[in-house]
Amino acid sequence: MDRRTLLRGAAAGAVAIPAAGLLGAPAASAAPADYRVALTDQKTNRFLVFERNQSWTDANLKWSFDPGGASGWNDPFEIRFRETRRYGMIALMTAGVPGNGRAGIVRVTGNGSRLTRADLLWEASVASYPHSVERVPHAGAVVVAGTRDRLHVYGVNSSSPGSLKLVQTITNMPKPHAVLWDDENKLLWVTGGKVIRTYKVDGTMRNVRLRKAGADIAISGNGHDIQPDYANPGKLTVTDSHHVYSVDKRTRRATSFSGADYVKSYVRHPSGEAMWTLDPTPGDAPYGGPTVYFSGGATKKRAGAQIYKARIVTTRFH
Repeated sequence: MDRRTLLRGAAAGAVAIPAAGLLGAPAASAAPADYRVALTDQKTNRFLVFERNQSWTDANLKWSFDPGGASGWNDPFEIRFRETRRYGMIALMTAGVPGNGRAGIVRVTGNGSRLTRADLLWEASVASYPHSVERVPHAGAVVVAGTRDRLHVYGVNSSSPGSLKLVQTITNMPKPHAVLWDDENKLLWVTGGKVIRTYKVDGTMRNVRLRKAGADIAISGNGHDIQPDYANPGKLTVTDSHHVYSVDKRTRRATSFSGADYVKSYVRHPSGEAMWTLDPTPGDAPYGGPTVYFSGGATKKRAGAQIYKARIVTTRFH
């Protein structure tokens, strides 16, 4: 399976319009948008940020977090950048293997460009194979998706991330792989198993709890990634084992627009350019290779990398 599968056409049952339109590709004459891309590299166990339009070499590295071989920080899965009132920009990350994983937060604003485990504001041991993490703003909460069998909810007892403590464990969400906060609708979106599910957030800090809200949205394969569609704020993009979907947040309808296998991350930039990673292609490591794919046929490579996810950094570092 390679990127051409995404460009050839839609999966069965998808809307019958050209694949490039479904992917939201910019006009052929348009120059690529200028934005930063965050990568999780499972070859070096580092979290890396590069400019979209520069070569992804060490000389052009804009930011990194390197846990330095600390237990549980091998095999990075997730990185998310979020703005906070107290700390400016923070990065939330997960990594690990079954039985030994970590979730952590570092301050980005004013903290240099080469961060290590010594810079962590908070970290927690998460044994359930943590694939994703999200902050719930104004609630003093963080949610970690442990893909083996559970969602972990952490709440603070002060404004400091260092006080985060496990306050709720949800065990009836099947194989949760991804979590995403929807500030417009005040919902936490989760995908895993063959469902997309939403939760309301009740309470704050150590009293915070998730409560299932709305009917589950059925998908065909095991849900993997969920991201905003930055080109269409009313929609999300979701991947499962064999599809990529556009999800209407209002109607809660998921429409498959690609039958691509094992798309590990997929997102659309406000310009309409789509970006995704795959697992595996021939010759790649089990969790991805050196290539990130873009709509319109473009690719970017990080020599020797095993890229699991690629994320758009929506705000500039400051």
